[in-house]
Amino acid sequence: MPNLQNSNKKIQTVLIEDEFSAMRTLRGMLEQYCPQVRIIGQAASVAEANALLHRTRPELVFLDIEMPPGGTAFDLLKQTQDLNFGIIFTTAYPKYAIEAINKAQPWGYLVKPFSVENLKDVVNAACEKLEDDAHGGFVVHDSRKGMLVVRFEDILFCEADGALVDIVLLKNNKVERISTYKALKELELDLPQRLFCRSHHSFIVHMRYIDRVEKTGRNGLIHLSNGMQVGISVQRMHEFEEKFEAFLKG
Repeated sequence: MPNLQNSNKKIQTVLIEDEFSAMRTLRGMLEQYCPQVRIIGQAASVAEANALLHRTRPELVFLDIEMPPGGTAFDLLKQTQDLNFGIIFTTAYPKYAIEAINKAQPWGYLVKPFSVENLKDVVNAACEKLEDDAHGGFVVHDSRKGMLVVRFEDILFCEADGALVDIVLLKNNKVERISTYKALKELELDLPQRLFCRSHHSFIVHMRYIDRVEKTGRNGLIHLSNGMQVGISVQRMHEFEEKFEAFLKG
């Protein structure tokens, strides 16, 4: 692994709350008592939140359930099924707990007014969840080798190649390729967003392996620690730069 690895990286977090005073309280408590969190945006409505989440692609979302008149948290979650983030629900109404658990499998649930200790507990649980995810993996069907276990820490990048996706691994300083019919967009949902970034229509890259980023006109080129290269498209450049900068800041 290159020197960019940082086990104490902050959780990229978005706050969604329609009441100004509740938003101010939550933000203040997080900034004062939860140094593991980096707040990268906030929204007060379903429409605003939908745009924000697709733009920032956070790891964790504090999500108020009732957001009149534009809908509820469950409406927002239907609109963001293509994203992968953890949810901590915040609500003044305990009656929503069962529905929230059944529909969203949240990482936490806070009933207003909640204490600092309650907040610390759910943030600590989120940290543990993200750490477990970072060291996890998934099972993929290789077109030649059958069912294989892929560990996140071994992935250099993923590359779409026609109907197939190549998962390029670095294991014991040797490069291996796995080819699967799983779509790149589908594969993206399996990967921890704090570690991986879509840099191109055809590429997802593991940011811990990035050594250097080179601008080539409006496009870009990522130089990985083992000497391989991955492209950055014009369309993905801004998103990549934002996400990689946040990754480096930790």
